[in-house]
Amino acid sequence: MPGVAPQRHGLVSLRRLCWLRWALLAGQALLLVSCESVAGIHLPYKPLLYLFAAQAIFNVTTVARLHWHGQHNTVPSDAELMAQMIVDLTALSAILFYTGGATNPFVSFYLPGLAIASAILPWRFVSALALYALACYSLLLLDYVPLHLHNPDNAVNYHLAGMWLNFVASAVMIAFFVARLSGVLRQRDAQLNLAREQLLRESRAEALNDQAAAVAHEIGTPLATLAVIAGELRGDASDAARGTTPVADYLPDFRTMEQQLDLCRSILARLRADREPLAPQPLDTWLAPFVERWQLRHPQASLQSTLAPDAATQPVDAARVSQILTILLDNAARSQQAMGHAMRQAPPLRLDITGDDHALRFAVTDHGGGIPPALRAQLGEAPVASTHGGQGIGLYLAQSAARQLGGSLSWQDHRAGGTVALLRLPLAGAAPLNLTSPDFQP
Repeated sequence: MPGVAPQRHGLVSLRRLCWLRWALLAGQALLLVSCESVAGIHLPYKPLLYLFAAQAIFNVTTVARLHWHGQHNTVPSDAELMAQMIVDLTALSAILFYTGGATNPFVSFYLPGLAIASAILPWRFVSALALYALACYSLLLLDYVPLHLHNPDNAVNYHLAGMWLNFVASAVMIAFFVARLSGVLRQRDAQLNLAREQLLRESRAEALNDQAAAVAHEIGTPLATLAVIAGELRGDASDAARGTTPVADYLPDFRTMEQQLDLCRSILARLRADREPLAPQPLDTWLAPFVERWQLRHPQASLQSTLAPDAATQPVDAARVSQILTILLDNAARSQQAMGHAMRQAPPLRLDITGDDHALRFAVTDHGGGIPPALRAQLGEAPVASTHGGQGIGLYLAQSAARQLGGSLSWQDHRAGGTVALLRLPLAGAAPLNLTSPDFQP
């Protein structure tokens, strides 16, 4: 299942607040330097410089807080984000107090701040901030330091120019912060939906695994009974005193039956053992025993395997990879049988394992009848009936196991006829693959 943090947007919000605060400080400093020379407005420099310095110091602590969250892999809480917004609203109120109070055209800067708060905080926090902003605005109606204009006759023009600048700054703030943050929230919702779908698939796969475990328990006794009967028949067939009876002609078949029954019992034993986590195995150690076990299950089939040198020492989850490849190889063998090939005369199945800096590739190639495009799109996503009698449950389990390992399964047509089933898995310690179309060409 993909790692999705539902509150990860809090870290993005705090980072954007930090950058936005730096941008506002730069704009305020520019206005402080140019206001008197350009507009003829005399400002109280000393208290404003103190306020700007306090904002800068607070933003430096915010940067340190961001680093702390990154090092500890945590996210800011709603209370922390609200404290950030309260500091910003308080700083805005203090600046407005020294620059005309409610008569300052930038007094509507409270609104972009509340818009940002509504995008990142629950409604109860936004309501509290709105009441706080209303209280500050109301106080600024009663008490403030009036602006000193060199030319009071131009007060209306200055106010209109200030309103225009306020509109531009507010529009930029909303477009930059709220719109981009909404995109982050939509992306988070999409990730949550994908996580829910993945959880549903895994739940269905777990239910199928539980059913398989129950069936494995139930067939243990019939297998034991068949093993006893096969052993008795093989003993009768190998008895020299019965050499002239027809049962002696079936001695090789009885031995094959015993071998297959022993293989079934070993598979059941491995099913029980696979419920315990096993240490990863290098591919060069795991491959030969796996191929041998599969050949015992399909003595009439032929399987050729190749392992690229750059992938030989890569560790894999032996239990899950064996499960996935067994399903793929079984389907490949049945596909060739469905084509009417006698297995001893059919082209051999191929298992080719390669790797690169990011992933391992397991390619299973058969020379069967191929997979119709409409069916191929559904394979691994849900149990579906196949063209040779299967129900697609094995491939559904294989796809689920591949996704749990951070990889994926896909199917492609082979140039010489048949199908290539491609399993891609991330290297040990690497991030899960995000695959939309594999880059393997058969």
